[in-house]
Amino acid sequence: MEGRIVIPIHNAKSEVMAYAGRFPGEPPDEDTEKYKLPPGFRKMQELFNIDRASKEPADTPLIIVEGFFGCMKIHQGGYRNVVALMGRTMSLTQEELIRRYSHVILMFDEDEAGRAARAEIAARLAKFVYVKIHAFEKEGQQPDKLTAEEVQQLLEGIL
Repeated sequence: MEGRIVIPIHNAKSEVMAYAGRFPGEPPDEDTEKYKLPPGFRKMQELFNIDRASKEPADTPLIIVEGFFGCMKIHQGGYRNVVALMGRTMSLTQEELIRRYSHVILMFDEDEAGRAARAEIAARLAKFVYVKIHAFEKEGQQPDKLTAEEVQQLLEGIL
């Protein structure tokens, strides 16, 4: 993890399961991965920040984002019931964790991959929970690039 921002990943019991290493900025070459996870860690078995989100009131909507920094941005904005898939796909294990909630808000990056992912995930989750989709107004917008003021305005508008 040398030279990377290290992010602890906890499970629902608040046990540290792994550390993700994020290269600050863009990697210097094609051989350097932006994210590094420990060998054997299966990110599809966990939801980032689920340990904190699960402590929030049950009637509070769960916001689901793609990545660590989007989750952190929303959390820092004062909304604690937020998790990250750590990618654009949702495993059955992650789905089971999410199905414990009655109301979810999908807030994925506003790009082709993000739109496709949120449509597929919304269709899966809608069988079990109320799903609201937040689509950003501009192409390329994503939760981790919002200012603190934009986070507040966004949360006021969707909650």
